Amino acid sequence: MKKLNITFCSFPDFSGNAKALYKYMIKRYKDRMNYTWIVYNDSTMKLLNDKGIKSILIGTDEFKKYIPKTNVFFTTHANLAGDKIKTKNSIYVELWHGIGPKPVGFLTENLSKKDKNWYNFLKETIDYMIVPSELWRVLFSTMFNINVQQVLPLGLPLLDEIKKSNGKENLSKLIGVNVNRYNKIIMYMPTFKKGCGRKLESNYNKNNILNFYDYSDNDFIEYLRENKYLLIVKRHPNDECNYVKIENDFIKNINDQMLLKQGLNVNNILNAGDLLITDYSSLGLEFCFLDKPVIYIATDLKEYIKNRGVILKDYDFWTQKNYCYSYKEFIYKLEKNLQNKNKINIKKELYGSLEDGGCDKICDFLFDDNQISSKVKRYKSKIFELEKQNEDYENIINEQISTIKKLTESDIELKQIKNSRSWKILEKLRKLRK
Repeated sequence: MKKLNITFCSFPDFSGNAKALYKYMIKRYKDRMNYTWIVYNDSTMKLLNDKGIKSILIGTDEFKKYIPKTNVFFTTHANLAGDKIKTKNSIYVELWHGIGPKPVGFLTENLSKKDKNWYNFLKETIDYMIVPSELWRVLFSTMFNINVQQVLPLGLPLLDEIKKSNGKENLSKLIGVNVNRYNKIIMYMPTFKKGCGRKLESNYNKNNILNFYDYSDNDFIEYLRENKYLLIVKRHPNDECNYVKIENDFIKNINDQMLLKQGLNVNNILNAGDLLITDYSSLGLEFCFLDKPVIYIATDLKEYIKNRGVILKDYDFWTQKNYCYSYKEFIYKLEKNLQNKNKINIKKELYGSLEDGGCDKICDFLFDDNQISSKVKRYKSKIFELEKQNEDYENIINEQISTIKKLTESDIELKQIKNSRSWKILEKLRKLRK
């Protein structure tokens, strides 16, 4: 039986839900399927290929030749949605890149024309979206205007990496320091402040680490030193150049390229943290899966809500009011949470009974052994109906062109016969008989 061609794509390259599901599938199905990564970066392609992981650079001739062979797509940002049209009977599974309080899709206020067109195309292209619980099934169906039957509450694969990775060992390797020397490890991972085609969603104080105004870097560094706390700072890849960067024994900056060189992503180090600081990032809700505290910095909350908004318009629900507006309030909450005196978690509300990333459930639904399950249905959207009509019209036109060509060739042959010497002699003989 022919092997399925499974295509993965994520942003950043080789990360998130797609990477977690890929790792599960190669363990479960081994070489009974063909696995290919589509990547954006030359260096990533070389790195993966050197490790024996087949990868192809997006947009190349090799990519264009490969894509039509795909049987199943797995992506995190609908990265290859436009390429599904080039395949016949493929299944497109959108894993998405996280869950968070930020509204996306059609719940976004002041949605730009560019974003609106993209989301409209997305809903006509994908066959299934994977979410971790019934709560997210309803939300994603609404956000993307997708039939709820296409939204499957089966899991969030990246939770496997968050839960099962040896975070402290990975982090030590990444920054070149044994993190066990510190009393506590604090992760700071804020969200990206500007979306596709949108204006800046809030003003931010890019001259200090934490986006506070009543704040001094020196005071905070001294606080970390006195308590022997390590702060790990990871900006969104699109925001790295927008902020001041401080590096010392108690503050370490990391980025996606550093992680990739070690064969890691942010989920492989997350459980090393005793506490996460963020603002509106999906990482805040994902960190909740570890039953560890999250503090939200909300200095620009009013502006952010005005320009971008919050799902259900209820920031208190998503944060359980564990947010702060000032540096003084932040330090108070930080100590309280690190001492476990203010443990607040909404894991059950977010994830229901989910105990891991749900990769087994996803594969059980999509595949029967190493073939696509009969339960799986390809969504028949208007786009593909038009594409099929276009194919039919092209076939009809090609047939007509072929017929015209044959008739033209016959006509040319007749003219050649009529102009031949033999034909002229026959014509003279006919006239003589008359």
